[in-house]
Amino acid sequence: MTEDTDLTVALAEYEHLRELSRAVHDQSAARFTFFLAVASAATAVSAGLISTGPPGGRVAPAVLAGLGLLVLLLGISVFARQVELNDRGRRYAVAATVLRTYLARRAPELAPYLVMPTLDDPGPFAPEPFRRHWFRDLVSQAGMIALMNSVLVGLAAALAVLTVAPPWLAATVAALVVPTAIALHLRVIRHRIARSAARVGAVLTGRALAVADPEPAGDRV
Repeated sequence: MTEDTDLTVALAEYEHLRELSRAVHDQSAARFTFFLAVASAATAVSAGLISTGPPGGRVAPAVLAGLGLLVLLLGISVFARQVELNDRGRRYAVAATVLRTYLARRAPELAPYLVMPTLDDPGPFAPEPFRRHWFRDLVSQAGMIALMNSVLVGLAAALAVLTVAPPWLAATVAALVVPTAIALHLRVIRHRIARSAARVGAVLTGRALAVADPEPAGDRV
């Protein structure tokens, strides 16, 4: 192929990656917003039932349990999808970085003017590291959903214990269940990140592409 053909193909692929990345971002934001809307609506209904009380006082527990189960099931589904979308987004970012590397190596005189990262130079906008502190995963969209799911699981466990045990024991159970559920969610997130990082590393190594180290020491855990 001629150099012009090479450049045309590279630019077309780069534009395609931009569209894929934008689609992943839009889907992730839409699902997160939908989950927040459902959770907020369920919370408002629950608060209304608790404050006003249904006739006879028999419907509220069943309705509250149903709403909680609905939000939890939706939360688990959205969490799994968010983890998948985040993984795709990271791999699309790596693909875009590889193509920028090709363009920078093709025109080395322009490389100093590129501020977006390449494999040779992470630049001022270094890509998000695969290996990072767990707190960054916790404050992500998937992490926020994980928090809500964990709180619902802890609340369900506390209510179950409260039917046969004193309140202090129910509170203790909730205090143990919530962090355990959060840890399990984070383990899923970090396992997916580690698997994706291994796959990306294997591909880059197999293609003999040099990689600059984009990971600050503080992000490594």
